[in-house]
Amino acid sequence: MFSDWPSELVPQQGWGDEAAISAFKDAIPWTVGRDFVAGTAKHLAGSLGLTKPGPPIKSKIVHDKQLQVLMPALGHGLSFPLSEIDILRDCVSVYCEWLSALLPNPKSSVPGPILSDPNHYARIIINHFYYLFVPRGAQGPDVINRQAVLCHRVLRTLQNIAQNSPCLSEDTWQTLLLFLLHINSALLSPPTIKEDAGEQLCERVLSVLFETWLLACARCFPPPPLWNALRESCQRWRHRVGLIDQWNRINFALTRKLIGFMYGPSFPEITISAEDDLNIIPTNMSRDCIAQVWYRILHIIGNPVDLSRHTVISKTPAFLKYAISSALVIEPSQHPCLQMLPSIFLSAMKGVSGLVDAFLGVPNTSLDNLNQKGRQISPSSSFSLSAECRGEDAARLLANGRPKCNSILHLFGPWLFEAALINCNLQASPGPQHKSDVGSNAGSGSRRPVSVFAGEGSRKSSDSSAPGDSHADRLANLTPQHFQSGRAEALGALCRIFCSKKTGEEILPVYLARFYIALHQGLRQSDPSVSASHHESGHSSSSRSHGIRNGICSETAASILVNGVDLFRLDLQGVVSLVPSVLGVLECVLPEGELNAPSHLPVTLLRRAATHVLLSILPLPLHFQGLQVKEVGSNSGERLALSHLRPQLVNLLTSALQVETDPANTQMLLGGLLFCVQDAALCEVMDSISQHNFSTDRDHNIMSSGASDTVSSHGDYNSLDESCEVLSDGSLGQVGSSNFSSAATSHATLTSATDGEVLPVLEDSDSAHALFVRAIYLVCHRLISSWKSDVNVSLAGLELLSGLARLSIAEQDGLECKRAVKWLCDYIAYQCSRPPRAHSKDLHSTIVAAFHCASVWLVAHPYLLQDKECLATVLEVVELGISGSKSQVKSSDAPRLKHEKELKPASMRVRDSAEALLSCVLSQVGTFPSVCGAESLSSLLDEMTLLRHCNTWGGSDQLTRDTAAQHFRYFVAQNSIMLALLEQPLGNHQDPQPTVTALIRGPFGRVAWTMQLRHLPRHKSSAKLYTVNPGRPLPTNDVGIKHNVKPKYFPESVERIPLCKADKSIPTLESVIMNDEKSALEHDKLLQILDHQIAFEESVRRQVERETSEYPDVETECVAPPLCLEFQTARLLLSHFGFLSLDALQESVESAVPSLVALDSSMAGFARDLDVLDTTNNRTVDTAHIFYVRAGQSAPQDIMSNVVSSSSVHPHFLEFLNGLGWTVNVYQHPGWTGLTSTAFTVTSPPYDGTGPVDVNHGGSGFSGRSHVLYWSDALSEIAFVVPSPTFGQPSPGHQPSSTNNINTVGFVLDQCDRVGGGGTGGGSGSERSDSLPPYDGDVETGSSISSHTSQISYGHGNENKNRKFGRQTSAMSCNDHKVFLVWLESFDDCYTFPANELLCETVTGLESSSWKDKEANVYIIYIHALTNGLFRIKLQGQNAKLNMAGPLVDGQVVSRRVLGTLVRQTALNMCRRRRLESDSYQPPHVRRKLRIQEMVQKYRYEMNEPEFYTHLFTSPLC
Repeated sequence: MFSDWPSELVPQQGWGDEAAISAFKDAIPWTVGRDFVAGTAKHLAGSLGLTKPGPPIKSKIVHDKQLQVLMPALGHGLSFPLSEIDILRDCVSVYCEWLSALLPNPKSSVPGPILSDPNHYARIIINHFYYLFVPRGAQGPDVINRQAVLCHRVLRTLQNIAQNSPCLSEDTWQTLLLFLLHINSALLSPPTIKEDAGEQLCERVLSVLFETWLLACARCFPPPPLWNALRESCQRWRHRVGLIDQWNRINFALTRKLIGFMYGPSFPEITISAEDDLNIIPTNMSRDCIAQVWYRILHIIGNPVDLSRHTVISKTPAFLKYAISSALVIEPSQHPCLQMLPSIFLSAMKGVSGLVDAFLGVPNTSLDNLNQKGRQISPSSSFSLSAECRGEDAARLLANGRPKCNSILHLFGPWLFEAALINCNLQASPGPQHKSDVGSNAGSGSRRPVSVFAGEGSRKSSDSSAPGDSHADRLANLTPQHFQSGRAEALGALCRIFCSKKTGEEILPVYLARFYIALHQGLRQSDPSVSASHHESGHSSSSRSHGIRNGICSETAASILVNGVDLFRLDLQGVVSLVPSVLGVLECVLPEGELNAPSHLPVTLLRRAATHVLLSILPLPLHFQGLQVKEVGSNSGERLALSHLRPQLVNLLTSALQVETDPANTQMLLGGLLFCVQDAALCEVMDSISQHNFSTDRDHNIMSSGASDTVSSHGDYNSLDESCEVLSDGSLGQVGSSNFSSAATSHATLTSATDGEVLPVLEDSDSAHALFVRAIYLVCHRLISSWKSDVNVSLAGLELLSGLARLSIAEQDGLECKRAVKWLCDYIAYQCSRPPRAHSKDLHSTIVAAFHCASVWLVAHPYLLQDKECLATVLEVVELGISGSKSQVKSSDAPRLKHEKELKPASMRVRDSAEALLSCVLSQVGTFPSVCGAESLSSLLDEMTLLRHCNTWGGSDQLTRDTAAQHFRYFVAQNSIMLALLEQPLGNHQDPQPTVTALIRGPFGRVAWTMQLRHLPRHKSSAKLYTVNPGRPLPTNDVGIKHNVKPKYFPESVERIPLCKADKSIPTLESVIMNDEKSALEHDKLLQILDHQIAFEESVRRQVERETSEYPDVETECVAPPLCLEFQTARLLLSHFGFLSLDALQESVESAVPSLVALDSSMAGFARDLDVLDTTNNRTVDTAHIFYVRAGQSAPQDIMSNVVSSSSVHPHFLEFLNGLGWTVNVYQHPGWTGLTSTAFTVTSPPYDGTGPVDVNHGGSGFSGRSHVLYWSDALSEIAFVVPSPTFGQPSPGHQPSSTNNINTVGFVLDQCDRVGGGGTGGGSGSERSDSLPPYDGDVETGSSISSHTSQISYGHGNENKNRKFGRQTSAMSCNDHKVFLVWLESFDDCYTFPANELLCETVTGLESSSWKDKEANVYIIYIHALTNGLFRIKLQGQNAKLNMAGPLVDGQVVSRRVLGTLVRQTALNMCRRRRLESDSYQPPHVRRKLRIQEMVQKYRYEMNEPEFYTHLFTSPLC
């Protein structure tokens, strides 16, 4: 910059007023001159008032001529040896006091001439001070300390004058700066010697120089010659550690100011902890001046990479002078002080790296970080690799307004690229086999490759070398291997620059080419010691073997991995050419259990970085199947097909999973493993589709199919070609377009460019079936052996097994599936058998997850239950979960019966999950999906539907739920099963059999059964047992003799017995009638009645006699009795099932509720509660909301408007939506719709919303107004809603509510319950949420679901009679979380996504009443489409304990074919983990059971046994 300007740094002999002082010394002898100087200095110092008490004496020096005599004497005194320390002290004291003339308040002892012209005399004094700083040669430490004390006083005085003097002239400023340059040159230019003055004063003189220089820049900007002098001087001092420290210090202070006014206050600023450093920049320095000074100071030491070249650093006159005068040093480059160059170089690279972080906006960039040992990882990299980087508190790792990569590379690129390629051999390799030239002589002209896998031993030896070492030892300590730390720092800075690339940002091809070469060189070379041993033994390594698998990772490779985790996640052109190089290093890091990493870098962090890189390159082989790459730096014609690396990647993944011990790393590897299996399975399916749909003579990519990855499989090949052409000299091979296609045959093949060998794309070892088997064995084995004690790893492993269960693989082995279920059962048994002190909430969460995983396996593979051994294993573990023990521990043991065991499950959560598995085995395995479809596990028939099909229903009256319930008898059995019995035959059956229709509502759903009492099997009941005309029987004349016998009631002798007085004591009837007129009237009436009855009986007798006397009569026909059309079938059903016994109708010790109770359906609210029960789903329900964010958007309305038209979204966005689930109409869909007002019911839409979805929509067709995306299995449901703006139609969150809006958690959003009681209009979804019923104080807030359920199920006396059942407020907390799926056009928009502002658009009705008052838990899955057809994933959420759900991993790159599946599984697992974490979560079947028990308490008939039996014979309303 200033090479054309002359330097003002004159030789030392001409500095310091040499002429005047020499004249004084020559005029008088030494002794006389000493005495004169001593006396003069002592006299003048005594008048200053420093040594004696009292005020200073006014100076008697009044003429300039007096000063012309005294000042040369004082200057001569400053050059005295250190033995004359008193004279030196007095001279310093006098001059320091006289310099106060430049201050606003000068001392009274200052001579008058100096006060008159302070700048002139100040320049003389400053010149004289130079002699004080001149080194005196070898002195003892005490003597040097005395000199240092005086020097510090002078520096303080000069610094005070520079800061506070109002009258410094331009000449004085230049003199002061030249003085500082000269004293620094005098002290720092010579080679460093132990305990010399330069070593002790280095830091102080440099800090004063730079601080004073900054003051001069603000007040009197130095001219170019001075800048040139500073640059030349600093380049002579580069062997001093203090120079680089001060250079970094000043650079950071200036950069902090520069960034502040360039990028504004929102840009992260550099953290400076020292108070002095905060004020080092003058406040009055203008912005232009700061920019000028920053750039000049940055380049003041020249090229920092020269610090790695000892021959350049030692090419100074001072080193040459030392080499000439020293007998131990032959050449200047052999001085012992140069052994500090590796640490100095590292410090300089840390400074440059810190400046890079500052411009990138890395938070917490500070000077203190530079002082950390071996800093090769920036705060951004360490934070991004932390396991907890998921919450919004993670903020952004890089500033949004950061400069472009090209701008930063323009500033620091030349230094960083040169430092990254220190002593690298950039000549292309002659062939596939090469050897490292490690045996060449260091003195030869050939350049030695730099060690990548260098150990610590040689570095320690270099630091401990003494100056007296031999020439060979000193030379060995300065080999390039010892500059690897600085080189690694430069590589790390380069990686961070390129990883900061924004979406759509272009990086110059020349920078990309240099970057790839630097990375290749940093990854490829081997340890010299190892390579030498191989060389001696005659072995050579392949050009793609980038390291020895000895568990040793070099600093450069570690720095690249840690700082370059995003390399393959960005749209860097041609980055796939680095895959072979990176893969070689990953094989040195991941499969090794005992990894020898750099001491400053934690092994866990290094392995996590390697895992991130591995996950980002896993999809490349199958995605770029036809792509062949040439290794960087290779001169051979060999090209490597990426598809051939897939077996190596899979083996690396499984090997890493076997040795990994860190929980976070293990979960990431598990996510990658599931992705590999699913990707391979879908790839094979698409291959078969391609083979079927396309002819072999047509060029087409192997991934092409009607629903395949047609576009993404090709990728951006044009840009890749352009990137490859950038690397000249054959460093990266050209990729022709002809290599991108292959014949679509059943076994796609690729031809090698060298030998024409045909190899299959998918090897047997990495086929979907092989990966499926390996994954099952590995995960199950590790679950039982080492992962069982870690809850997060266990949950991740179980989630992976659940994902494997749902895979559809053609060659699936039933034996492997059986083993998987067996291992799951063993895992549950082991966890349950752990000692009581080990039982915790986390342990039980793993058991619950294992039961769920077993259910998934059995539903997906129902044939497993056909195996007796598998069925027995499953039922045993179900028994263990419900009862707490097995009936038969060993096969040889006698089984214990149920009543003999004590019911002690591990926890109620475990018992509930075991019951869910049992219900799944009995009702879902082999039958899912049912005839009702996957949308509903329960029957769609209800009371109203059945009654409409009943024979007795006329259809004229308006049928409501209340009237329909009156026709049914309601009973509850076992306090958990509700029976609704209809005793009327349905209209679709004309056979008058005893028929009962039962709606059975239980914890696991609703089913409808029609039962008939038949005496014959159904296939034989078609033959009637009677005929319409059976025929007349033949008369029989022999009918016997009829005897007319009149019975007698008294014996005949009774009338012959005489009467006695006692017989006459009762008056006769005649006497009574005659004496009483009223009695006579009553007697007459009675006689009339008797006469009438006698006449009637006589007529009947005559009729009977006539009929009997005429028998047999040929005209009398035999008529069959009429059929019985009315049966009390409800009583028959209950009786047949044993519910009508006296024991069943009585309360027992175990339960306060009898086994069978009757419900009163006529009570108010019964039908309403029945609706609540029906809409309490028997599966978990979740909702995910999807948003599309265009580049630069952050306003909620803009984001929601993107999905209106398909032209405003990415072409793959709609395909992604279709991969999440299938389309359902919310008004015709019986399952979950994402909103409680339309869920679980089939209704008529308020507007014409039954038509198909508009084909031109961009996702708004799934807004929930008419359609949503839906997916379900036997255990869970999830709705995917795409919120969009409203255009004249009510939004799903703002539909009018009614009394039928029922929450699946069990509460009713009734307008009658609103505050004020008068709300009748349609409120918004948020209003419905705010109107939830208040929390019931009788239920403990902290009580768990299990204990609550246990008390209800088994009872504890009469306290349950007054217990209030229903939803607990704490149970709603797990429904307050939200899951967002956000599609990003620009990845940086994830940091400005307005998640909180969009919460109002995601109301489902399941939220608790206080969810708005607290911070919502929002889990976000960001999806960013790369230009190569792959997708980058970012996960964001609260830092909860169990929220690291898989299979997607933060930062993972996935293919298009598995995107929808993996996103759906991750969303479901996020919700599932949230429920596991909640203390008050109630499983669906438990909530349904509680609803039934609540209805028992409210609507139960209070009857004893006779009354109950009487109630059975009473017919319901007809």
